[in-house]
Amino acid sequence: MPVSSSPSPGYKSGFVTIAGRPNTGKSTFLNCILGRKVAIVTHKPQTTRTRILGVLHQPGGQIVFLDTPGIHEPGSSRLNRAMVRTARDACRDVDLLLFFVDLPHGLTQEDLNLLHSLPVGKAPIFLVLNKMDRIDRAELLPVMARVAHAGQNITRVFPISALNNDNLEPLLARIIETLPPGPPYFPEGQISDQPETFIIAEVIREKLFLSLHQELPYVLGVRVETFEERQKPRGMWNIGAVIMVERDSHKGIVIGKKGGLLKRVGTQARLELEELLGLQLHLNLWVQVKSQWRENSSLLRSMGYPDQLEADE
Repeated sequence: MPVSSSPSPGYKSGFVTIAGRPNTGKSTFLNCILGRKVAIVTHKPQTTRTRILGVLHQPGGQIVFLDTPGIHEPGSSRLNRAMVRTARDACRDVDLLLFFVDLPHGLTQEDLNLLHSLPVGKAPIFLVLNKMDRIDRAELLPVMARVAHAGQNITRVFPISALNNDNLEPLLARIIETLPPGPPYFPEGQISDQPETFIIAEVIREKLFLSLHQELPYVLGVRVETFEERQKPRGMWNIGAVIMVERDSHKGIVIGKKGGLLKRVGTQARLELEELLGLQLHLNLWVQVKSQWRENSSLLRSMGYPDQLEADE
């Protein structure tokens, strides 16, 4: 619901979905334009598991971004299938779609097939060619030429580098211009709808992703059990979080030799969370074997994602 029924004349607002294949830089883009981390980022595909909302307040309008999991062939788990549904459903009934393409890989047939399959209705589409810092500018021409034959509702093409904050201002200006007149949906100062416990769990999961290799990160889940202020000393907060794995062998890997990996992850997560939340924290992590946790809808809901589990039930 809008927070104001009488915005200033000319004020614009609307919902903009960020979609595309995995590892195209969608979350990096959202964090960059908001100037604050609301979505975790790693080099591994499928890092984002649910829809992340980010609100950008501009002098002439408000853009509500919906960052989505990378769309891929759904795997066998309930979580994986729901991730893909989350991304597709976020493309419905929005005012604009930003479709991200990994520019060093070019505009592939897989990109085009995915783009044509999204349920965007009549919403305009901006094709965002990300990671332009990683190619020669001359390589843009073949990609731009192919875009001309892409069809759909593509109305603009923007080469950008989200990592280097390159060419983002023209994109944001065009987004505001494209959105319909309307009131702000969120109050000034609010940049996301995610609760603090979700942000805590995601930061811990990010540090695990960055510390572990191969397939293990994809079978990890994090659930915050406690987040409360200590009685003494005042100003110190306790966080207790469970890292869920599916096998006993995974537990040893996550803990590491003499507990070294878990301790390192905990330190990295605590330092970042103290900066994000502006609090002094004591972070306690423990690892629990929870066979097939990715199939457990009640566990998935308790972890804050995803919204589309009901379709499997």
